[in-house]
Amino acid sequence: MHLYEWGDRRGRPLLYWDGLGGTGLHANEIGPILARDYGFHMLAPDPPGHGRSPALPLDDYLPSRLAALAAELVPGRTGFVGFSVGAEVGCAFAARFPERTAALVLVDGGHWDFADLRGADPSALPRDERYASWDAYFAEQAADLGRWTPELEAAHRATMRELNGEIVPILEPAVAAAISHGNVVEPTVATHAALHDSGVPVLLVLPDTHRWDEQVARFQRNVPQLEVRRLATAVHDLVSNAPEELARVIGDYAATCARY
Repeated sequence: MHLYEWGDRRGRPLLYWDGLGGTGLHANEIGPILARDYGFHMLAPDPPGHGRSPALPLDDYLPSRLAALAAELVPGRTGFVGFSVGAEVGCAFAARFPERTAALVLVDGGHWDFADLRGADPSALPRDERYASWDAYFAEQAADLGRWTPELEAAHRATMRELNGEIVPILEPAVAAAISHGNVVEPTVATHAALHDSGVPVLLVLPDTHRWDEQVARFQRNVPQLEVRRLATAVHDLVSNAPEELARVIGDYAATCARY
């Protein structure tokens, strides 16, 4: 897997796994803060089939198998930060490798499964996402996020490619469907017992307008060490929308975990 890094390699490792379609470069605003102000060695791969990392066979996108790949990137104990679908991989990582997990931070993900979506087809292909130009793509992203920087442009450019005069995702639809289907085969709620028994510190960071109160309450019942923080935004992509605040929340939490 293609890997981005920030900070001194002698620092405490902190592994970041991005959401569906995203790459490790998505951490290019929070990574420097966590490295500079908290002394972490931030590692952020392009997940398989994303960015510069080659795809896997479709059967290999189960969260447990992706977690095993993540474990190969860090030889010892690490903190794990998972955004959106990456949070599912984080839960699988901490459940499968509790002795190697210093802390688990879930950024608006890991608290619901496709079984919570009545009538949803998790194997359905995602919407056809095509843009006439890079400028059109960037303009839509900036409008959705409420902010735009050179770092955001670089991170979002890394998720797309030019094809037949259009801008389209690098992530193939079949791979996206395989990742979603993996949540059905291995639902995140199935990791709760192992997370409970492990005692791994878990932090869930949410936008304050989220609609998953029932699922968050279930998570808290099943994993009593879970802490929940809410940021004052309605945007799902907290990594892009509130990088400074998110980095402080992650850094303050992970830096105090005694498991490092």
